[in-house]
Amino acid sequence: MAERQGTTRPLGWLIGALLAIFLVACGGTTPAPTQGTNPTAAPTRAASTAAAAQATTAPATSTRAATASTSSTTPAAATVTRAASPAATASRAASATPLGTPRATTYPLTIKDDAGRSVTLARRPQRIVSLAPSNTEILFAIGLGDRVVGVDRYSNYPPAAMGKPQISNYSATDLEQVLASTPDLIFAAGITKPDVIAAFEGRGIATVVLNPADVNGVLANLSLVGQIADVNAEAAKVRGDLETRLATLTAKLRPATTKPRVFFELDPTQYFTVGPKSFIDDLITRAGGANIAADAGTPYPKLSAEQIIGKDPEVIILSDEAAGATVESVKGRPGWSGISAVKNGRILTIDADIANRPGPRVVDALERLAAAIHPELFR
Repeated sequence: MAERQGTTRPLGWLIGALLAIFLVACGGTTPAPTQGTNPTAAPTRAASTAAAAQATTAPATSTRAATASTSSTTPAAATVTRAASPAATASRAASATPLGTPRATTYPLTIKDDAGRSVTLARRPQRIVSLAPSNTEILFAIGLGDRVVGVDRYSNYPPAAMGKPQISNYSATDLEQVLASTPDLIFAAGITKPDVIAAFEGRGIATVVLNPADVNGVLANLSLVGQIADVNAEAAKVRGDLETRLATLTAKLRPATTKPRVFFELDPTQYFTVGPKSFIDDLITRAGGANIAADAGTPYPKLSAEQIIGKDPEVIILSDEAAGATVESVKGRPGWSGISAVKNGRILTIDADIANRPGPRVVDALERLAAAIHPELFR
């Protein structure tokens, strides 16, 4: 989420930022809406979804940040190398701490992150910074809230996260503020600029990119973060509970005999949606639906009204209510009255902070999508 994880932003600012965003999840260069999973273009909290799956072209590091004092704490990482393969999630999922009997983490520890980078941590991290709302939710879910010393401005869940210093703007990291918090570990997102990561690494600060492409990637991240921070048992408990809920939901959906066509709206003016290799596309599939943009060439494509009308979605999910999208406004769009979802009253809203963040509430989002797509199984 790739992930557009923020709250509502002014329309002009967000549209202007669109052209600076580039996909990294699929190695393309097609601009997409912004994380909170990416990225900062659409005027909605859904901007968080795309952002986590994308990165911007990085400007030069600021002079003041480059000359700032290094952390007063001992850095947790000593080495960062590029992995030969970009398939980080799959590789990491295979090597993550098993769920059976979690063992204590031993250091130095070398892991592979979602950007395909190998990161070595010399010791157990004590001061952690999160640069994305989904990362913050993972940290608090597995009991690391007391070690979090800074979050991005859109980290609003759980409530305790709002009490942490806001030291980053999510899509535009403030190097000086982050360095002033003296972290020994930073969890970045797909939208975090490469030169920002390089600046942290240059000061010996372990920086791990979390950017899951699907539900399995979210589960793997829970295990990974638990392993990195030596809270393996806590991470295994959270992951196990989510997997139990996933199994229950899968069983509930098994009797479904149809796969309704679904349009998941990220933006009410340019009709950005979710495509292949986006974790929301995986959610739609798991929820028993057929994403109308599954054949797109990017994880976060922009569709025209004519394309949407032509694909005739049977269910429309709005994650852009904060930007003004409502059931009534969709009904009033020119030419949309003939769409099956509109004719049959199957337009629903979903909280973007839940649906668009690839974190521990991903199963909450999946359950809500499943009930919207297959209401006959949830009566």
